[in-house]
Amino acid sequence: MAEPAFADISAKFTEATLDEIIQNAGGTKHTSYKFGEGGKKGDSYLSRVYRLCVYGVKEPEGKQLEVNVVIKGMPDNLHRRRLFRSTDFFRNEIHFYTKVIPAIEAFQASRQPKPKKPFTEYPKCYASLCDGVNDFIALEDVGFRGYRSPNRQNYISLEDALLTMRTMGRYHGVALAFKALDADNFEKAAGALEETYYGEHTREWYKDFLQLAQKVALDAVNKTFPNTKYETLATNFLQPQLFDDLINLVSTRSKLSVFGHGDCWTPNFLTRYSDDGAPQEIIIIDYQLARCASVALDVSFFIYSCTSQQLREEHYEKLLRAYLESAQALITDLGGDAEAVISWETLQDELKQFGRFGCGMGIESLPMSLIEDDEVADLDAIVENAVLTDVWNIKPFEQPAKQQRIAEIFKHAIDQGYIK
Repeated sequence: MAEPAFADISAKFTEATLDEIIQNAGGTKHTSYKFGEGGKKGDSYLSRVYRLCVYGVKEPEGKQLEVNVVIKGMPDNLHRRRLFRSTDFFRNEIHFYTKVIPAIEAFQASRQPKPKKPFTEYPKCYASLCDGVNDFIALEDVGFRGYRSPNRQNYISLEDALLTMRTMGRYHGVALAFKALDADNFEKAAGALEETYYGEHTREWYKDFLQLAQKVALDAVNKTFPNTKYETLATNFLQPQLFDDLINLVSTRSKLSVFGHGDCWTPNFLTRYSDDGAPQEIIIIDYQLARCASVALDVSFFIYSCTSQQLREEHYEKLLRAYLESAQALITDLGGDAEAVISWETLQDELKQFGRFGCGMGIESLPMSLIEDDEVADLDAIVENAVLTDVWNIKPFEQPAKQQRIAEIFKHAIDQGYIK
């Protein structure tokens, strides 16, 4: 395969962009560059991904720099770009990195005394452009710091799940502290985010696919829990009004509204492991679905998309307490009254009000993560009038283990009182 050219990324990606990357990494100008390997089929629906190593110099001392970046560019295929609403998702993620992250950084820097461990679990953004046609974003390639993505088809281990919950607790904790201690600037930053997934403006785009996902979920529940309360309550949940319920869940503000991630499944939590395989630290990536909404949306999405029923039954409270303690520790570090901001009781209430969201999102994310690599559609073969169901044409699973994985999210949510 031929090496990519800058024009493959964006018509506006130039040598000047390389200088910008080096300057944002503390240097003066770039001296050379080389492309690395890109992503594999199915890794990204919304963008094309490139890896680039940019070499530069810091003058006058002549210090050499090497900056490894992951660059996301708009799909070449205009039909794919339209079908996956790439423009909306690019704009939202670029606003997250250029407006929300700087606001978080400014808030943390303003605290006296300085926090001992500020929230930094995100890649640095070195360059971006957002005009709706030539959009791109260049982010630190954290793979060079040893972070990697787990397999999207496997269940997550207890150790990985605990670290993910602690990291999510810190991500939400900084926003909760920001809101409690500097509400005006929090709201200003929150205003930079838009709802990219569940809104009146996305109904026509999404509703046919949601119907397919509901059929897959209903089939799984019917075969796994026939003639039980789980079948009855899940069937009531999986009705045509589900899309309206999801709109309501993402748009209702609460005391525990934060800068939510919106896409909390395992591949977006890149993990660094010790030599003996223990998970040590996580970097959170992919903020296209970021929104200002309840903490319970991200928590329930992760729990239902990434953990096994056995893990939930044995360790659910432990996972929630790890999340809460981590959020409270950062709120305290930033000078907030952690117990007044978020407590065990308020977290429980929030999950009762919003926790069913994880099932609404899980009926999409689970089937998408359970399909085999060779079942992923060729995204560059998308044609003019394609609709979402042409590419995401999911069907009920024949394997009982896959049916069970989908059905069991409803069992847990019903047992917790999230679905009534």
